Amino acid sequence: MSSRNEVFATLRSITDIAPVGSAVIFDYFVLEEATPYMKKMQENLRKIGEPIKTTFDPSTLAFELESLGLRLHENLSPSDIQERYFQSRTNGYYASKHVRFAMAVVE
Repeated sequence: MSSRNEVFATLRSITDIAPVGSAVIFDYFVLEEATPYMKKMQENLRKIGEPIKTTFDPSTLAFELESLGLRLHENLSPSDIQERYFQSRTNGYYASKHVRFAMAVVE
């Protein structure tokens, strides 16, 4: 996983070449919401060479994206994701309690 500066540089490069109205969709972790399960997952990812280096604060994400030329269109919480994508599933899959989805639009 990339550092915060690398993530912002990538998003900036998208806004430099993408037409206005283009969308960028990504998932992200909120470190403050980390539970013992999440901390264990972080450790396991670190051990295999994929450490979690970047997290976002949902309350400041819109402001951070705005500085890159993006408007936050959607910022789905785990419960929003569960309701939208997993509510009717019968196979036991469910939304992660630690992941959020963001949709940002190039301005």
